[in-house]
Amino acid sequence: MAKVRIEGLLDQLEVEMKKTLSSTLRKHFDEGSYSEKEVYKTFCKEFIDKCNSWESIPNKYIKNN
Repeated sequence: MAKVRIEGLLDQLEVEMKKTLSSTLRKHFDEGSYSEKEVYKTFCKEFIDKCNSWESIPNKYIKNN
């Protein structure tokens, strides 16, 4: 079992997560009815608040290069 730092994970995947969140929002809401930047900021805050600083990840989801 490995541990991952949640804030570090969000930082590492920021570009991909912003793109994914933006495309998801566009599919469900009218453009301009929200701020993508603010939604992403809130998403990250909520994600961090709901998780421990360090989360355990089962080894089957870890690949060492």
